[in-house]
Order: sequence, then structure tokens, then C-alpha cells
Amino acid sequence: MRAALALGLLVAGCASDRPVHPMRLEGFPGAAIEPGLFPLADGACWTFADGEGKTLTLKIRARDGTYALTGQTEGEAEIRVHEGFLEILYEGHLVDRPLKMEGAAGDRWEAAGATYTVFGYEEMEVLGREVRALVVAADRGVQRDLYWFAKDLGWVRLRTERTGHTLRDARLASFEAGATPPG
Repeated sequence: MRAALALGLLVAGCASDRPVHPMRLEGFPGAAIEPGLFPLADGACWTFADGEGKTLTLKIRARDGTYALTGQTEGEAEIRVHEGFLEILYEGHLVDRPLKMEGAAGDRWEAAGATYTVFGYEEMEVLGREVRALVVAADRGVQRDLYWFAKDLGWVRLRTERTGHTLRDARLASFEAGATPPG
């Protein structure tokens, strides 16, 4: 199962944006990955919208000492931080490892049939304010999934490109932080 299915990137649509090129982003190579780029908290909720008004809502809920991710197309997934990576598992199998919690722009890793690369940072407007977002690419042959992560917000943009053309481009429309359980 591909990570795009696990995240349920239902927001299909064509955007006019050009492909993302890492050398055009700030801090490539070598900028440190900032802490706090993903709030793994009970009740954290992201709603994304594409340019055509289609939406996707992803939500985390605490469950028996783990966290479940809902909103994807095929049921519930587990989301966790494991061995220094944010991971998404479906039916016990790793399907995505979109974020390295420590490291630097230029870092690469292999997981779930993809090669991941930390591109660097991009300044962008999110929910009416300027934020600095880390861009990570997951290359799967001719398809590239891109994830933007901003401090204390987590995902702020989700995009899929195939052979240089944008297939989906969803930006954060609303966010609820949730609560980290004590312990």
C-alpha cells in the first residue's frame, strides 16, 4: 500500500504550480531539522483544501497507549514516532515514514518502497500567518509525494507530482492542536 493511500490524499486536482526543486529552498543542504515539527497529540486535527474546494480531514486519537490516524481512505492507521522517525502503519505494516525528527536538509532514508529526502525550508503563509515549513519528498519511481511540516502545526501542505506534473496539492485550511496525554 502506498503512503498516498494511507494518508488518503483524496484531494485530486490539477494545480498550476511548477515541480518543487530542492535547490530553490532555503537551507539546502545542511539546515538543521527544527524540533516540534509534528504535534503527536490526542485530538490533533488537520483539514486540508485543494484549489477546487475538495477537503480532507486527518485526526489523531489516543488509543491503548498508541495513536490512531483517521481520515484516510482505508480505515484507521497507527501513527507514531519510532527510532527517530514519524511513521504511519496500516494493519501493522509500515506505509510511510515522512519525517525524520532530527537531522539536516540533505538527509535521505529508504522506507516503504520510497526514497525520502529532506529538501530544506520554505517560507509560506499558513492559516493567515507566515511560517517556516520543512519540505520532505518521498520519491516512488515516477511519483513524488511532498510533505511540508511547520513547528507546532505538523502537516501544512500535501502534494503529489508525477513526471513533473502536479496531481494534487492540498493546503492546511484549519488545525486543532489536541492535547498530549500526561506521562
